[in-house]
Order: sequence, then C-alpha cells, then structure tokens
Amino acid sequence: MPLMPGSSLAGRLRLHSGDLTRFQRTIDPLLVSVLFVLLLGEKAWNLPNLQLQPWIWVFACTAILLPRSGVYGSVRNTSLLLLARRVLSSWLLVCTAVLGLSFVSKTTTNFSRSEVGTWAVLSLLLLLLNHVGLRLLLRRHRSRGGNSRSVLYWGTAEGAVAFNSELLANAWMGLQLVAWFGPQAPQLGTNTSNLLSWGGGLSDMRRWLDCNAVDRIVFSHVTRNGVEMADVLKMFGDTCVPVIYAPHWAHPSMCFKVDYVGEQCCINLWGGERLVSDRQLKRCFDLLLSVAGLLLISPLLLAIAIAVRLSGPGSILFVQDRYGLDGRSFRIYKFRTMRVMEAGDTPGLRQASRDDPRVTAVGRVLRCWSLDELPQLFNVLRGEMSLVGPRPHAVEHNEQYRRQIPGYMQRHSFKPGITGLAQIEGWRGETSSLQSMVHRIEADLRYARDWSLKLDIKILLKTMLRLRSPNAY
Repeated sequence: MPLMPGSSLAGRLRLHSGDLTRFQRTIDPLLVSVLFVLLLGEKAWNLPNLQLQPWIWVFACTAILLPRSGVYGSVRNTSLLLLARRVLSSWLLVCTAVLGLSFVSKTTTNFSRSEVGTWAVLSLLLLLLNHVGLRLLLRRHRSRGGNSRSVLYWGTAEGAVAFNSELLANAWMGLQLVAWFGPQAPQLGTNTSNLLSWGGGLSDMRRWLDCNAVDRIVFSHVTRNGVEMADVLKMFGDTCVPVIYAPHWAHPSMCFKVDYVGEQCCINLWGGERLVSDRQLKRCFDLLLSVAGLLLISPLLLAIAIAVRLSGPGSILFVQDRYGLDGRSFRIYKFRTMRVMEAGDTPGLRQASRDDPRVTAVGRVLRCWSLDELPQLFNVLRGEMSLVGPRPHAVEHNEQYRRQIPGYMQRHSFKPGITGLAQIEGWRGETSSLQSMVHRIEADLRYARDWSLKLDIKILLKTMLRLRSPNAY
C-alpha cells in the first residue's frame, strides 16, 4: 500500500511542503530586520526628521530581491550547492541595495562598519540555515522514508527498472515506487531484482487504482500488445492523480521545452533558436576578449612560433578542416606539435595518445599547457569560432561518432570554442573509449541547452585555473 497522509509530523510536512516556502518568504525579511534592530539599536528605527527608517529599507530590499534569485523554488530537486550560491549572491545584492539607500539618504555616518558587517554576516548565516540547513534536514528525513511521495509506473520492465534505479540512487528526493504495470510481463532474463513484481496490464492497473491511493503516476510511451497510447491516456485522465510523462528514450542533453503550433502541442528536444541579442552579446564578448588577449600575449606567441620553427622541419602553424556552426567546414589554426601534418578527413585518423611518437618535444610542452590552441584566437576574430563552445573535432572523427552517438551533430548548433564545458569537466584530450566521447557530447549539449554569458565567464575562469591537464598529450 502507498504511504498515506496521516496525523504524524511527516504527514503534515508531506501535505504542506508548499506552505514551507511561503513561510520562508515571510520569515526571511523579518529575521534580517529584527537582527538589524537588535544589533544597531535605536539607530535602526529612530531617525529624526521623519526619515524613512533603516529597518524598513532592510525589510523591503530583502522581501523584493531575495525572491528574484530563485531561492524559493522547489524544496525537492534543487542542488544544495546551487541553492547556497543563490542565497549568497542574492544577499550580496540586498546588502549593496541597503548601502546604496544609506548613501543616498546620507545616513551612512550613523552606523559603524563593525556593526553593519556583523549584521551582514550573521544574516547570511541565518539565511543559509533557513534554506540550505532546512533542505538538508528534509533530504535526510526523506532518505529515511519520511515526507515521501508514492509513485505508480506504467511502462516496460526495462523502463521500470531504470526508473526505479534513479529513485533508489536519489532517495533524498523522497519518491517511492509502490507499483508498476505494463503491457506485458518481464521477459525471461530481464533483471528486475530492484523492482516490485509486475502488477499486470491496463485493466489490472485500473482495478489497482480503484482500491489504492498514489501521489503520482509516471508513464513512458508504449504501444505493445494492442495497448495504445490513447487508451492509457484516457484511463489516466479518469483519475485525480498528477500524471508525468517520462519517455524511456529521453537523453540527458534534451531540453524538453513546450511550444505550440496553433493548438498542436510540440516539444523541442534539441537546439532551438537563440535571440539575436544573445548572439550579438556573445560575439561582442568574444571580440573584446580575443583582441585584448592577442595584444597581451603577442610576445608569447612570437616566442612559441620561434620554438616551433626550431623544433624541426615543417610549418609553424598546423591548419586542418573542422566542422563549425551548422556543420559548415572551416580551417582551424594551431601551433604545430607533431612531425606529421594529416588532413582532417584522412581515413583512420588517429588521436594523439600518451607517449605518441608523432609529437615533438616542444609540442609535448605546448599540448600539456594547451598553448598550441592560442592561434585559434584568430579563428575567433574571423567569426569561425567562439572563446567558449564545443571543441571542434577532425572531420574523420565527426563522421565516425555521428553514427554512434545520438544527438552528436546537435553540438554544431553553437560555434565551436577554444574551451568548453566538457574540457573543464575533465573530458578533454584523447577519447580512448566510446563512453568517454559520450560524456564529452553530453557536456557539449548541456552547454548548448543552458548557455548564458555567466556560464561562459565561469568556463573561462575555470579554464585559466586548469591550463595544465594530465589528459592533454
């Protein structure tokens, strides 16, 4: 039987978890305002000449600015680290607004820096305790079976096993599979060791729902053994339970944004048009930093060029065809690091590997510190590349992996970059296995899905801190 709401504290939390967020929205401004008054005394509320009292600024700024940062979202799915960063950044914004108002009203001389600093730090700790601390307690409570949601799953045995594995691996979310049904029983040899026994088909599920309560119904798209999607939806629509579609074919990089063509619902899976303003913003950012970078490192470029020229016969630059935006070909520039100059579409083209005899002594140093990539700043100036984006692969490798990895070519919906999300997550250098390339492509597609200028800046900063990589050789 599914867990039912009761009179226990767990039951009340389960029923009123949404009210906890409303409570936090109210208590946060009160907490920081009361603390402000306690620490600063009459200076916080007894200004002369009918001036707007400072505690009111504190209350108003907190009440207005904190909700805009996303700290009052779902208590069930948000990363605690992301939540802590949101609390910190939004609190810094509140403090900046309060100081600005104090400066404009010429009341900054009424407060000592130590008092204001103490209030700011203690308020931040209170906010972190109220949000991160509370959610951490709730997650531990859910991991022990409290504050849970019961789930019924409709789909194939393979889909049910995969879905239940995610629930077990993320017990802190408080979701428990209490029954699963499908168009057919598990076939012989299917590993269902982590799964409840099969409950039957569509008619069996209807009878089960008549006698049992469940918090959510999750289903995947199946049309086997005469069971049509329309029949499944008709039955789910005849219940009062929230229904969630979890397609078994979903890929982690898909965006699943809903759009409409007239009254026809459409789901965007990959890609999507970016705003012209976003494209221009990214281009201006690229131009500004690449020009500044070339001016700053021009002596280094000259020194590397001389070292490459002295390292052996061959040109200073290595030029190769790569796929760029929308799959269009362009010529990428790198400092030569090998004794060979293979074209990008050479059949059987090998990636550089550890102790690769083709790599020169100078080239080994350049590759280790990613200095061979610096000429790509000229590709950025030409508009063929961006500072941040999916790394461009040789044409031969593109043709190889596009046949093996779903969504591979979707990475070309963005300009290729000198660095990218995959690189700072450790998926750079040689991809010795197909799974390594799968991880790289997943990171590239997540970048395309979640792009923002803030993300570009974050990737660039992390790249600067991780120039030397043990995977680059």
